[in-house]
Amino acid sequence: MTWPELTEAQIRQYAAADTFQRGRDYYQQGAVVALIKRGALLQAEVEGSRAAPYRVHCAFDSPGQITATCSCPYEWGGWCKHIVAALLACIKEPETIEERPALESILEKLKREDLLALLLKLAASDLEIAERIERQTTLLQTIVSSTPPSGKPGMSPGRTPPDVKAIRRQVRSAIHSLDRMRASEAYWQVGSVVNEIRQTLEQAWDFIKADDGQSALLLLEAITDEYQDAWETLDDSDGEVGDFYYNDLGPAWTEAILTTDLDPEERELWTGKLEEWQRDASDYGIDDAFTDAISAAQEGWDSPLLQRILAGKPLEMDEIELGTPDEGADFISAVTPARLRILERRGRYEAYLRLAKAAGETESYITMLVRQGRAQQAIEYGRGHMHSTQEAFALAKALTEQGQLEEGLQMAEHGLTLKGPKIPLATWLRETAAGLGQTSRAWEAAQIVVREEIGLAAYLRVQDLARERWAGLRPKILEHVRRVQLYSPRGQVEILLHEGLIDDAISAMKESAPYALVAQVAEAAIADRPEWVIQVCRQRAEAIMDAGKANHYHEAVEWLRKVISACQAAGRVGEWKAYQEELLNLHRKKYKLVPMIKALP
Repeated sequence: MTWPELTEAQIRQYAAADTFQRGRDYYQQGAVVALIKRGALLQAEVEGSRAAPYRVHCAFDSPGQITATCSCPYEWGGWCKHIVAALLACIKEPETIEERPALESILEKLKREDLLALLLKLAASDLEIAERIERQTTLLQTIVSSTPPSGKPGMSPGRTPPDVKAIRRQVRSAIHSLDRMRASEAYWQVGSVVNEIRQTLEQAWDFIKADDGQSALLLLEAITDEYQDAWETLDDSDGEVGDFYYNDLGPAWTEAILTTDLDPEERELWTGKLEEWQRDASDYGIDDAFTDAISAAQEGWDSPLLQRILAGKPLEMDEIELGTPDEGADFISAVTPARLRILERRGRYEAYLRLAKAAGETESYITMLVRQGRAQQAIEYGRGHMHSTQEAFALAKALTEQGQLEEGLQMAEHGLTLKGPKIPLATWLRETAAGLGQTSRAWEAAQIVVREEIGLAAYLRVQDLARERWAGLRPKILEHVRRVQLYSPRGQVEILLHEGLIDDAISAMKESAPYALVAQVAEAAIADRPEWVIQVCRQRAEAIMDAGKANHYHEAVEWLRKVISACQAAGRVGEWKAYQEELLNLHRKKYKLVPMIKALP
């Protein structure tokens, strides 16, 4: 992947508006202290609120697509300010980027004993690195040793069973870490407890992915027992405790059971346990957490119809009729995605394709065809059977990942004619085409994005790509922005403010508009529409002061500061002074507010 040409508009699309602004401030303050380029990887150090700089990693994985991470704790969606600052530095000061060889080219020159010495030295200096090496080594050994010569899944002969007692201790320790906290503190820590148990569950997934279902079942039983015994004592006001059942524990059970070669007695045993856990969970409103896992235990892989499909044997006419989704054939099941993942892990690609096609899993079918080098077959089938933008998106990405760039772009364009959300697919097409230098194609997709997703980032990106076409395109887009009715006008208002269309921005505002948006418009309108600013900001300030909301008096003062600025802009300073005296008289008994009003100029 070649180093791409970045623009501010591209960076904006990955970050929230306020985060982008903070990132820009960081860049302008010189917070980016190191930029290192290794092939298609950018590494940066950005100073922040802690002593050591935060570490940013940006990978340009495919044309127009950027993956970025940061060592900071930001987790509110999109890129953090440190990533924004680092990439702005790349754009503004490319001469500061230090180019180094890709890590692969350095390591491939080392001998085995040198690599071993290097790993041991790194592990000795950092406990976290040591633990990562140990875990990955264990997983690699599991993958090599877990499948018996017979080819049937299960624990390999002579393999050490997992430490179930340790797993139980981990779950208990996580849950009981709340015992030492006050109730108010414990409430806020429930999410972190669930995340800790989720990390413990990852150990079961390691065994599942290594095709060692027996070990995974032992770990899952320990985790479920301990979690079920104590979870009702946790505060689930935010639904995090229950979500763990639906989104984490249930799917792990489903896949572990189908990964294991269970005899009828074992299947009946696990079905019974799962049904018992399901009954207990239902007492607390968790009704279907184990439904798919129970189906997996009951169905297994034994259905004669399923076996004939996997083997590629012809079906009788009555079986084909029963095999329609409307009839609910036994191979069309909620556990089909789990079966497909298992078939893929075992390298049974033809069986995977047969099941995916028979079960109507179009997305899985066409993407696997591409991965198997049958791109043309995938394209032909996709054009006849795809019904959603999501399916087209999956096929487009699969094609480009296999080097079929033109075919991937064509499939994305076709997908935009299908039903479903267009923004993810159009955004991908926009950036991929731009990354390949196909500007016309990119700006066509950009127009779809800006019409579907009214926002400043999308607007600037289409301007970025339109180039000489922008003069003719701009009025049409702005007319659409003015006319559109949105639940939240933020993106609409930000575009209008960017273009200096103050009256249009004011017209787009709603009574329910949030504090920050009203403040943003008021700041922009002080010079041109001071009367509107005075009226709106007085209303906002008075609502807080009249209600006696002492904790929010500082907000009222900020609204009053805007009133002052608007009065000055309108040449009505005397009006402000009179209003200030009126407020002091009206609120004279509010000891906290009075000095704040007096302190205003």
